[in-house]
Amino acid sequence: MSKEFVHLHLHTEYSLLDGAARISGEGKKSPLAEALKAKGMTACAITDHGNMYGVYSFIEAMKKAGIKPIIGSEFYTVRDIKNCDPTEKRHHLILIAKNKMGYDNLMKLSSISFKDGFYYRPRIDMNVLRQYSEGIICLSACVQGEVPRLIIEDNYEGAKRSALEFKEIFGDDYYIELQDHGIAEEKKALPELVRLAREIGVKVVATNDVHYIEKNDADMQDVLMCISMKKQLTDSDRIRLEPEEFYLKSYDEMHDKFSWIEEALDNTVEIANKIEFVPATAAPAGHYEIPEFATPAKYDYLPKENNQREAAYLRDLAEEGIAKRYKVVTDEVRERLEYELGVIIKMGFAGYYLIVWDFVNYSKTHGIPVGPGRGSGVGSIVAYAIGITNVDPLKYDLFFERFLNPERVSMPDFDIDFCTVNRERTIQYVQEKYGKDHVAQIITYGTLSARAVIKDVARVYSIPYADADKWAKAINDVVHISLSQALGRGPYKDDEEKAKMLSPDFIKYYEEDVTAKTIIDMSLRLENMPRQTGMHAAGVLICPRPVWDFVPLQRSGEYITTQFDKKQVEAMGLLKMDFLGLNTLTDIEAALDFVEETTGERPDLGKLSFDDPNVYKLISDGETKAVFQLEQEGMKKFMMQLQPNCLEEIIAGVALYRPGPMQFIPNYIDCKFHPEHIHYLHPMLENSLKVTYGCIVYQEQVMNIAREVAGYSFGKADELRRAMGKKDAAKMAANKDIFINGKKDEEGNVIIEGAVARGMPKEIASELFEQITKFAAYAFNKSHATAYSVITYQTAWLKRYYPLCFLAAVLNNRITNADEVKNYVNYLNTINIKVLQPDINKSKTKFSIEGENLRFGLMAIKNVGEAAVDAIIAERNANGDFTDLEDLLNRVSGVNINKRMIESMIKGGVFDCFGKTRATLMASYEQIMDTIARDKKNSEGGQMSLFDALIDDDDFVKFKYPDIPEYTEINKLMLEKEVLGMYVTGHPLNSYRQELSKFGFNTSMLVVEADEASDDDDDQGYQKAAYDKSFDGKRIKLGGIINSVERKFTKRGDSMGVGVVEDLYGQIQYVLYSRSFEQYRDMLKENAIVVMEGTLVVRDDEMPKINVFAVHPLEKQEVVEVKPVATYEGKTLRLTVHGAKNEIMSLVKEARNIISSNKGRSRVFFVFDWGTAETPEKAEIGDALLADLKTVLGRANVEVTE
Repeated sequence: MSKEFVHLHLHTEYSLLDGAARISGEGKKSPLAEALKAKGMTACAITDHGNMYGVYSFIEAMKKAGIKPIIGSEFYTVRDIKNCDPTEKRHHLILIAKNKMGYDNLMKLSSISFKDGFYYRPRIDMNVLRQYSEGIICLSACVQGEVPRLIIEDNYEGAKRSALEFKEIFGDDYYIELQDHGIAEEKKALPELVRLAREIGVKVVATNDVHYIEKNDADMQDVLMCISMKKQLTDSDRIRLEPEEFYLKSYDEMHDKFSWIEEALDNTVEIANKIEFVPATAAPAGHYEIPEFATPAKYDYLPKENNQREAAYLRDLAEEGIAKRYKVVTDEVRERLEYELGVIIKMGFAGYYLIVWDFVNYSKTHGIPVGPGRGSGVGSIVAYAIGITNVDPLKYDLFFERFLNPERVSMPDFDIDFCTVNRERTIQYVQEKYGKDHVAQIITYGTLSARAVIKDVARVYSIPYADADKWAKAINDVVHISLSQALGRGPYKDDEEKAKMLSPDFIKYYEEDVTAKTIIDMSLRLENMPRQTGMHAAGVLICPRPVWDFVPLQRSGEYITTQFDKKQVEAMGLLKMDFLGLNTLTDIEAALDFVEETTGERPDLGKLSFDDPNVYKLISDGETKAVFQLEQEGMKKFMMQLQPNCLEEIIAGVALYRPGPMQFIPNYIDCKFHPEHIHYLHPMLENSLKVTYGCIVYQEQVMNIAREVAGYSFGKADELRRAMGKKDAAKMAANKDIFINGKKDEEGNVIIEGAVARGMPKEIASELFEQITKFAAYAFNKSHATAYSVITYQTAWLKRYYPLCFLAAVLNNRITNADEVKNYVNYLNTINIKVLQPDINKSKTKFSIEGENLRFGLMAIKNVGEAAVDAIIAERNANGDFTDLEDLLNRVSGVNINKRMIESMIKGGVFDCFGKTRATLMASYEQIMDTIARDKKNSEGGQMSLFDALIDDDDFVKFKYPDIPEYTEINKLMLEKEVLGMYVTGHPLNSYRQELSKFGFNTSMLVVEADEASDDDDDQGYQKAAYDKSFDGKRIKLGGIINSVERKFTKRGDSMGVGVVEDLYGQIQYVLYSRSFEQYRDMLKENAIVVMEGTLVVRDDEMPKINVFAVHPLEKQEVVEVKPVATYEGKTLRLTVHGAKNEIMSLVKEARNIISSNKGRSRVFFVFDWGTAETPEKAEIGDALLADLKTVLGRANVEVTE
């Protein structure tokens, strides 16, 4: 009897909230692998639900633990994947890869299930299964498998037919699966499954449906499923995984269940022994799967071997480009070019360069803006010559070896920025060129992160959101912090990181609040589990063969992505490109369009000389709103202190203004203005540091110091930089000795001279090494900083010489973001550029230039769609201006324009040009629209109503607008703000501008765009809204108007006030805790104009807010409140009409006109001598309406009833 057992049915965390057998844990060890080792198991399978997401991680963990990994998946099967009937039965099936062919087929099956079979779940059918069955072992699955399900449904013959079909496909590799978790259905199926296996001649195999590792992890699985299904533990209608038997059982535990059929246990080992292939998770060193680039026919004379055609073509492109880039090709240029080409070609990356050049060149020649470069690739002169980048690496002393060198065997990585609007066109070009099946975007995983998991778990336990939010917010605001780190358990890189992550308030909750401890303990067990998949913002995989030959695919909405993430595909030697979207490139392109439209000329920003004193004056004066990278308030102040006069200083500023190196900014500024303060530890450092006034700012400077001071090669210097950046203590200790004393090979030959041998005293060399180690942790990639500083200069140049065009472009690129539009519109007001109100006869779809002003774009209005606006403008261009609202609605009656859109346009002042008050138009538009719609319907169907029959249509050819006074100014502005996101024709705070300017703070100072100067390892593809965290904790005064007030209660029952206050530039949340709230609650009224004093809270994971400790009236002005117009809500209007028929008809027509101008929800009845009739219109009953009706019908004939 075998004492071995192999688990062949197991769900890891990659079953996405339906599996908790964790491959990855808090530390470096795998909880699953450790548990398998502890149970003496030598092999294990992964069979996640419908995917292969976890395969890579699973193989890595199992190999590390000395356990044989078996690769499989639990597929969802149907009879026909083309059938999308929700009532069709879906079953489970376990498929395991036996050999290389089997693994390839498993990837194809998984890919097809997503690409072609996805309907609620990824599905395959028998036809697909037959096509890709070779090399695969098949198990009949759990009680949700087709065969056991038919048996449970008392359809033994059907089960037999199904099993025979599987046997026909898989032969001896088909097994009937037996499970016993104590479930009644399993008990019913087990004897019949064994009988069936005997009858058709297939073997049985015992499995446990593993969803978690230990038996006491059942509660974790339960919570995980509740998170998935958005249920609470107390919900009676939720799905449960019961009993608590779905854990990783030992051989003895399985034997207790299946002692009556031990062959089922033995067959698990038989299956494990059949496995001949385990896929590699990393390509051999120097092996890359790069598509062959199709060179022009003139290179066909060269053999394809060793990429000779690609190498020749790249060389020709480089030679041609270098002659265009440099007026004189100096020896320095020639030597650098030849050196780089030699390295690129020798390492086999000529094709890689050509692939990148090709799609960059396509973009540039097809109107798709491309950035000047990004990351360390900017240091390549070959990339500069052929147009991949647009920054001269020699001019700015950029290193090629930071990007590629023979001593670092890894694929180069060009990250390219594209205009966000057109980026997709470039990706489509790549798909068409290499084949859609050769190109895929890359998967990402959303996880249960530290703060998110606390909120999720708390919801499952029915804990009030306020409590969960409080606990989550007590975790320090540090990127990628874990719950364990917040609790003080580590791990930490060093004491500095520990100090940042240790969260005292969070620890206090954990130690003193029993409920909090329960939630946090469960959260610790679930933290970082994947919860859903997504698509990498920029990553695209380009393969020499169909992608599914290398990795399985999945569907992410309309996109097809890999099932392996960025790290995994890179490790496999696959070509991964980052097509990043950069909003600023869209800004620049749109600004140039405006310039060309208004001047007839289009500036070539690629020819800027970067030495314009007017541009540097703009930066030095702090006029950097909307200027790339310099918009943040702290950066603006830094530039004003620095007074930059060349691009090198912008580059350094961008590199320094980050957490860490910011501490060196005062020294940098001081040394610029006082060169006598520059101090070099040794004269040998001057060459490396003179450009940054003696400060170490860049990674390239660290590399150059290692080369010039200690004799490192470029490659070894890059290795040193990487070791310093990672703070690898062992490598650093070894490198320190080498740096000081040098290094020899086994035969005594000098490899690295060392600083002492080059003339530097040992003590100074030691001190220097410690100094550069400290700086290297913060040092920035100069290549990246240089390329992005070029964009900074370009935007500053546009703002200096074409401010209207540039700012219009910036607004239009953010037109769907009301907060950002408001931010920039308010800024325009401060620089005397007027934003004119939207106008139906002057506005365009987006913001447009009108003389020296900007006109508000119609698309920026809430509830107004782009397609409808385009149709309106097309009609206006074709047939002239609109004369009034009725004219507009008649002329665009065939367009999908709804009442909500027209109401928003009225509130936004779009129709002010018609000379009617907004109140008049609000009272009229529904009647006009209804009449037009009714007339259209009547003309088509020939139908008339009772009142239409009474009244001659000729009397209604032209709508008669009522004469209704305008809203009060405050009411009008509030309605305007509701749809425009801001006040345009006025502002309640306009008369307070002088007083507000004295406070030294406004909300615009907080709003910035995300810092784009990130290292080239950055995964992020798009800019995100960000806030200046340097304001966190600062005491400020803010003058504004209160938008909202809400009273809440703390856990102790104390009152607190929360809401939103708005100034001239934006809005911000405020909080008054119990004492302050009680003291100032009478001041907290909507639309009150006040001064708030408090402390700012600015964190990554939430909107900024003010913790307010005092509220005062602004200049002691009275509180301004919006008073609602009196109405008779819920009442009915009865109008009595007497007289001759002609007189009655005349009175009815006049009364109906009045009612139509006061459209509302109250029913209206006319009372005649012969009976009562209800009008089709409903009225908004108010004093003005009643007065008008009484004038026409007589006071006694107008009655408001219940």
